[in-house]
Amino acid sequence: MPRGMVTRTEGLTVWVDCGGGEIPCVLRGRLKKRQLHATSLVVVGDLVEVEAGPGQTGVVAAIAPRRSELSRPGFRGLPHVIAANLDQVVVVQSARQPAYRGRLVDRFLVTAARGKMGALVVVNKCDLEAEAVIRSWVRPLEDNRVRVILTSALDGRGLDELRQAIAGRVSVLAGQSGVGKSSLLNAMYPGSAAATGGVSAASGKGRHTTSSSRLHALPDGGYLVDTPGIRTLALEDEDDGLIAGVFPEIQELAADCKFRDCTHSHEPRCAVKQAVERGDIDPSRYESYLRMLKNR
Repeated sequence: MPRGMVTRTEGLTVWVDCGGGEIPCVLRGRLKKRQLHATSLVVVGDLVEVEAGPGQTGVVAAIAPRRSELSRPGFRGLPHVIAANLDQVVVVQSARQPAYRGRLVDRFLVTAARGKMGALVVVNKCDLEAEAVIRSWVRPLEDNRVRVILTSALDGRGLDELRQAIAGRVSVLAGQSGVGKSSLLNAMYPGSAAATGGVSAASGKGRHTTSSSRLHALPDGGYLVDTPGIRTLALEDEDDGLIAGVFPEIQELAADCKFRDCTHSHEPRCAVKQAVERGDIDPSRYESYLRMLKNR
């Protein structure tokens, strides 16, 4: 049986690229029964085995184990997987309209680590803010070896660098609605026909323009997944170690705290709090760390 990659799902139809274009497929009977008890049985990026069906259709006979997942909390306490088998999460924020959200970036970095993926951060709409201001926002990320690319789908800055960063890899564009994910896709690859939209004047939040995840084959090799806007991300109790990994400047100082189980929030002789007071740790990063531990 040929193996292909799921490019999109529409109701009960699964579209699979087996190397010669997309084929509409249905699930084999036993998989349909499993679908009743799973929130994300087949998702974009899944590798599946396909049997020939009537006409130009196919039947998904088996689903390969996933090597990575991008997920968020779903129904009945089960995770909702958005895409699978990804190499990296491209966290997209905008400089303005909507405003850059550093704490959401931190949550995406934890989500990427949980899903066993690499990550890079893209700040789009850089034509709307001075570069020095944007650099001040992302400097703590760059100081901790997170790659950051500044882009503008309007004037073209950073597009070549971003195109090279995703070539030959399976990447997902992730970020809340309105930050310009689809606009970046259209600017890098004209003709991709990704839907674009604006920002609500009332809420300042982006309008949803991508209604479901979609995998695009890239001219330079590799694939790119465009996702619906994600406005919130919940973390889990077992993410504590991953959260610490996203804040290495805090993790490195934790060994110098008076108490081994120091939460770095209120304890005396806390090396982390002392570093914040000295200006060695960015206060916004420290606040993001505390909020994540409290609200996960």
